[in-house]
Amino acid sequence: MAGTQAFWIDAGHEGTQERYGEQLRRWRHAFAAKDGEAGAGGITLDPLHFALGAWEVATRPMAESPYVRCHPRVLDATCHRPEETRGPLAVVELAVPAPVPLPAGWSTWQRQDDAEPAYVAPPYERRTALTTLELRVPLAADRLPTPTRARADGLPNLDDAQASLEALVSELNDIVTPFLRELDAVEPAASAR
Repeated sequence: MAGTQAFWIDAGHEGTQERYGEQLRRWRHAFAAKDGEAGAGGITLDPLHFALGAWEVATRPMAESPYVRCHPRVLDATCHRPEETRGPLAVVELAVPAPVPLPAGWSTWQRQDDAEPAYVAPPYERRTALTTLELRVPLAADRLPTPTRARADGLPNLDDAQASLEALVSELNDIVTPFLRELDAVEPAASAR
């Protein structure tokens, strides 16, 4: 599929950016400057800390209506800085077809075709085999924009959060989208058997 994307910012619907701005205000503690970290008006100026806060606020489960949307195969996507590493790490979990044919009576991921299509597990009362692919990828922190001074003390700038999200979404799409294209190409052939 030429138009396949792993992630996108949901700025096309009326009011979504404003709701994201409200979430930023509600979760401003995620942007508070830490000891020894450059800050202005109580907000971090560290590009990585700021971007990770922007991602956390924009994605589920924190956001009631996520500002960053994802492909139906994406089950989970986190961006964080593990204690044992110096840089950021993205962990993306994808729903994938079973690597072996399933015996009769077994179910696997089901695609919902409602307003928000997603791959979901069948009900618990059915025998189910679920296969996932976990991608762990170091992110390039030097590609993240540096946030500007907060316009209001203690409140992150929406424009800075938007720029950070755009950088993360772009990098994650470069990494994850090729996997999605391969899965899209393989699945129709597997279901034709």
